[in-house]
Amino acid sequence: MARYDEKSPGLGERFKRTFYATVDEIVFLPEKNAVKVDEAIRTRLMPPFPYLIFYAVENDVIFILTVQYAGRKPAYLKTTVRERRTRE
Repeated sequence: MARYDEKSPGLGERFKRTFYATVDEIVFLPEKNAVKVDEAIRTRLMPPFPYLIFYAVENDVIFILTVQYAGRKPAYLKTTVRERRTRE
């Protein structure tokens, strides 16, 4: 967040608020605007920031797996998320 604040004062705080608001949406409506990575993993964009939140839903529990910059290659993102998922 400090990186964003260097670009524009208060932008880091806006990023943090956007992240928590997106997580709240995921908790209450996990399927809304979700893109399935595979059978167990979903992702949601954090507009206006170019970041994706990867998460899994198991029973009534939501696991936030990672937050990744959306500009990375899709194959890299899938590999990284699957690796994190297998560590659980």
